[in-house]
Amino acid sequence: MEIGINFTLGETLNDVQRLIQDGLVDYCELLIDNFLHVPPDDIARAFDVPLGFHIMLSRFLETDLASLKQLAHRLKPYIDTLQPTYISDHVARFSHQGRQLYHLAEVDYRQAYHAIKVRVEIWQELTGSQLLLENFPSILDGGRDAPEFFARLQADTGAGVLFDFSNAICARQNCELPLAAWDAVIRGNRHFHVGSYSPSILAPPITLDTHDAELSSDTLEFLYQHQEHLQDDGVTLTYERDDNPGYDVLARDLTRLRQHLTSQPD
Repeated sequence: MEIGINFTLGETLNDVQRLIQDGLVDYCELLIDNFLHVPPDDIARAFDVPLGFHIMLSRFLETDLASLKQLAHRLKPYIDTLQPTYISDHVARFSHQGRQLYHLAEVDYRQAYHAIKVRVEIWQELTGSQLLLENFPSILDGGRDAPEFFARLQADTGAGVLFDFSNAICARQNCELPLAAWDAVIRGNRHFHVGSYSPSILAPPITLDTHDAELSSDTLEFLYQHQEHLQDDGVTLTYERDDNPGYDVLARDLTRLRQHLTSQPD
């Protein structure tokens, strides 16, 4: 098992590099959209650990093919130079009927399956790589269809799943999707995310994927249930923390996470 950290903003570079130097992370996941203005050779010089690519703004389900091809063309030098361990993206909607959404929206997994399948195949062909697709922190009841959707999509397209443990906790709290429903998806994949969640300020509250605090006890328990698989060679677990991270906070959280996953069962 390798534990890494998501690198989102350039202003946190010193903290991330220090975490690498201190041996607290084994790799770094770049939110690559934010770094396409940086020459890939400069990125290679800035990191002496393996890298993963997380894509946020491809909007590959809804953007026109010309724009998607242009993005793939921009990504190719980064893929060729940096040889990322994985490339991941999101199965989500960014707009509705031409209007930009304030928050990402979950897709209708049943109704839109075939259209999504075609787009996934196109996007993989354009990048020349397998895509890992992150599970959504479901809010509505349609999220219960997600495990079957991802298993089917993986079988049909060769795409993988970047499974986010904390997003699955959100789905359990919001739409009562059992964590056990994800067992086959977890066993069938090797790259994972974990972060924190918080209740919304609206009433009745919903659980939101926020990356703003320490990992919850139920997230740690969920991870521990899959400890054996997570400890396999080639498995990666990316820790996400976006709100006022700082070196000391990140170092404490990462140390706690590694100790938790390498501890012996009671």
